[in-house]
Amino acid sequence: MTKMKYTLGTAVLAAALLGMPAAHAEEVNEEAAYEEEAEAPAAAEAPVITGMPNPYIEYKDVPALERAIGFPVLYLPANFYASYHPAVHVYGIHGQVADVRFQSKLDGSTIALRTAVLPFVNTNDISGFYSVDWKQESAGDMNNTQIYTAVSDNGTRVVRWTAGNFVFSLAINNADDSLYKALVKNFVIVADRFSHKYHNTNFEMNPSAKRILAEEKAAAAAAAIK
Repeated sequence: MTKMKYTLGTAVLAAALLGMPAAHAEEVNEEAAYEEEAEAPAAAEAPVITGMPNPYIEYKDVPALERAIGFPVLYLPANFYASYHPAVHVYGIHGQVADVRFQSKLDGSTIALRTAVLPFVNTNDISGFYSVDWKQESAGDMNNTQIYTAVSDNGTRVVRWTAGNFVFSLAINNADDSLYKALVKNFVIVADRFSHKYHNTNFEMNPSAKRILAEEKAAAAAAAIK
């Protein structure tokens, strides 16, 4: 059984997840290999949260992010490579959530793709959109995967779902209905294969992460008593 260290920073994760951009694509079938990220046009920057350090750390590429956070990160379906690869921004959020952003070379549509290890974020919603009305529906894949979808006030289409030990989200902007549906379906298919690939992997929090989590629980308990 493979073991990977997983760095946690639960303290302000909920706040860190607030706000984000999104994206675009076609029809897929296999998981795309990771490649080194080349320079790309700038997309939306990571939001800065007033009153606390910026929880977003930017990395040069996906492999660098994976080395830093200690778990694998979902990437583009192969059939969307031509229009979206490479990622324009690669972020880690408090060492818990991978946030990879893409912008289409064809029409400017954007995608924000998030990946996290489900047991350690303790939530099935890492989208960053909390004032939206979620509805449950099928992703349209052969497995009839159930997903949650919403539309934000600014028109961003948001999707979240879980697969195996992972939780995922997409935020998609400037995509028509056919593109949106193709993106969702194909990302869900790739995520299913991704989760099966790592289903025997035992992710572990490192000692410093466990200490931080224990301190936060103690602080919350003390606040509840007051």
